Amino acid sequence: MAAPVRDRDGAVVAGVSIAMPAGRCSVDAVRRDLLPQLLAVAALIDDDLRIRDPARAASRGSARHR
Repeated sequence: MAAPVRDRDGAVVAGVSIAMPAGRCSVDAVRRDLLPQLLAVAALIDDDLRIRDPARAASRGSARHR
């Protein structure tokens, strides 16, 4: 299961994911118990990217993979 991570412009720049053996939990349990936490972590990362200093980021060049 994965959630997108977005930059200050809303573009997807990364993702966070969790994985486990298929027989460990039911899909419903994963959605109920783990998905909210996964989405919360992705939102925290989104927030960090939004408040990051754009001038500082520009001085380091593009963060995109080549």
